[in-house]
Amino acid sequence: MLPINPDDFARAMEQLNLTPADIGKVLNQPNGFESLLGRMLSVPSGPQSHATDSGTMDDMLALLKRAKEAHEREKGMPAFPYDPPSRISLIAAFARDRAKRAVAVQFAVEDSAGDVVMISLYNYPGTIGAKIDVLDTLFPLGTVLAIKEPTLKTSAAGNSVPHVRVDCPSDVVRLTSEDPLLSRTTWRTGERVPLAPEPPRTEDGWKALGNKYFQSKWFTSAAIAYSTGLTQTPSSQVLRLNRAMTYLKLGHAGAALSDCNHALGQKDLPPSLRVKALYRKAQALYGLGHWKEAETAFETTSSEFPSEADTCRPWVEKSRKRRQESETGSYNWLEMYTASLSKARRLDVADYKGDIEVVALPKRGGGRGVIVTEDVTAGQLLSVSKGFVSAFPDDYDPPEILLIQDLIAMTTKYGCGASLGTKVAERIAGDPGCARLVYDLYAGPSLSPPPATYVLERAPANGVENFLDFGTPVDIARIEGVLSFNSFQPAGLPHPLASEKESDHPSALFLLPSLFNHSCNPNAAWVCFGDVMVIRAMRDIPRGSEVFIGYRAGDESFLEREEELRQYFDKCTCDLCTLDRGDGEAACKKRRTLEGKISSWDTVDKARRGIQNLEQTYKKKRSHHDSTMTRAYFHLAQVQRKEGDVMGFIHSAMATLQQAGLAIIDKSVKGSIPADPRLVMDDLPIRKTVPPMMGIMGDTYIQICIALSNAFGERYGDDRRSQRWAGAAVWLHDIRYGGGIDLFNAHLLDPELRGRIPLY
Repeated sequence: MLPINPDDFARAMEQLNLTPADIGKVLNQPNGFESLLGRMLSVPSGPQSHATDSGTMDDMLALLKRAKEAHEREKGMPAFPYDPPSRISLIAAFARDRAKRAVAVQFAVEDSAGDVVMISLYNYPGTIGAKIDVLDTLFPLGTVLAIKEPTLKTSAAGNSVPHVRVDCPSDVVRLTSEDPLLSRTTWRTGERVPLAPEPPRTEDGWKALGNKYFQSKWFTSAAIAYSTGLTQTPSSQVLRLNRAMTYLKLGHAGAALSDCNHALGQKDLPPSLRVKALYRKAQALYGLGHWKEAETAFETTSSEFPSEADTCRPWVEKSRKRRQESETGSYNWLEMYTASLSKARRLDVADYKGDIEVVALPKRGGGRGVIVTEDVTAGQLLSVSKGFVSAFPDDYDPPEILLIQDLIAMTTKYGCGASLGTKVAERIAGDPGCARLVYDLYAGPSLSPPPATYVLERAPANGVENFLDFGTPVDIARIEGVLSFNSFQPAGLPHPLASEKESDHPSALFLLPSLFNHSCNPNAAWVCFGDVMVIRAMRDIPRGSEVFIGYRAGDESFLEREEELRQYFDKCTCDLCTLDRGDGEAACKKRRTLEGKISSWDTVDKARRGIQNLEQTYKKKRSHHDSTMTRAYFHLAQVQRKEGDVMGFIHSAMATLQQAGLAIIDKSVKGSIPADPRLVMDDLPIRKTVPPMMGIMGDTYIQICIALSNAFGERYGDDRRSQRWAGAAVWLHDIRYGGGIDLFNAHLLDPELRGRIPLY
């Protein structure tokens, strides 16, 4: 931003006979003058700001004069090839107001001939959610950039100012004064950009600048500062280890490990730096999920430096716990659930891969799928996966709204989903070894197919010698394709009182879960604890059978499912869609219309007539009710409850479960129950046979059992029957989510919510 005050700026405009409209044209914004003036008033100081003196005034006049001349020259100018390098002469406007932020970072640049164009950088690391003062540190005045394969376009605002768009961050090369390309470049407007800050010239200077950014938690800017210092002083282990710490904060564990190993390879490394290198190496190994190596590294650090024993001990314990999780699938589910309710929602747990294997399935869209390698029972844990990248609403300030158009899936992505592409680019920028984990996922029919196999390990790779100097190009087209077909909304465990706005949905990319194929009535189901996805079997699955999960809610109508799934394949051939398709399009349309009226059935007679009309839309009687009929029958039960017919409610609720495929072995509603020596939790009124549609209707079954428990306990004082139906709810909940009664109580019987859940 311009480090000047509004009065000086107004005088400069008057001397040059410039109007606010002229400024708007130069900045490629209709309201550019107001935006620029607002920034000078609202941000009086910052990393680049200083007082204005007479020299600054002259610089400012010259800058504005050149801007006006460039604007006049470019009127009606045809498209022209754009040759690097260019440098930032004026950071024009990063957002039009405080409430919304463009996904791109925009500023004005001049080339060596002095011509000025606007440039928009998309997917650039460190820019999503960044404040203006942070962006000033990423792109300070005078920064020299070389742009590979730029796209020159006309302005969306309709004026004639040329506009350069850059989608791929690896197409942006940051040049330093030592770069050979600059030695052959002569700038028509002078070697120094007016008002540009003077960069550090020494190791200590770059260290101080990087430390300043680090302490402000501007980690991308800090990494750039340390890297720039290392280009001038490659032997500086202080800068290298400081950068390693910054990489850890950014989540670039592979790059941090490389820096630490480089430092430890120096024979003359002093003890004060060696202890940092050892400790940060151990943290990097932990971040990479190398639990045994991390445990050993922390023990080595505490052994060589006893003063660090207390610091390392908790890390040793955590490394052992993570290793146990990854080997046995034994997790503290209650602890995970509690952590998922925190603001951060990012959990410290290990990945787990159960009795499953990724195999080639040529007939599938991505050519692969997941099968079980052993017989699997309902409720068995199949996988636990941390998100490769994730975004949650709390990551950004509430007034900000991110919005992008996904032209691959032909959808609009709001909020968190709009930032995933940049987050993936950031990870690859800092850890190129993980690139193939993304590139080997299915990216749609228009891009090359993925390999028949999938290796769930990052490739061996050297560290990033100069941060954001991409040694390997970032394939942003592939990334966008992968996200269009594989991103999830990692909502937490569902609750009847939960509600989120559409734009508030979190978004994440999970690696192994992206390999599972879809079914509208899946034999496995996923749920997220924060940024961790857990997949469990919802039915017994024989060895060698494929495992399916639901990409979309299977409790939607057939026509809605078919429309939403069209982005993945032409036609879903799962058993549920095959049955629905067999009923005919007219019947499915009528069923959808009737389903939309279920909530309006406010009397028992209306509910019964509605159920009869719904049943007529099915060509053949099915062995169990689908989600539509289950909801219809349970609505009938709820209407009976509202009319005061609690006994009718109980009978209808039981019938709903039975028609959904749940075997009820005790339909009694009053009288004594024979004593049972087994534990109460095993003394259930249902047979422990999982219903066929547990994968999509499990939460409804759980709610009905809770409703029955409440009806017996609170309406009739029948504690025994209430306990038995509560036990049924806990058993179904454990199949769906694990965690036993502790997680059940925390999830659905929280003291603050007890009595407010409208289930009976």
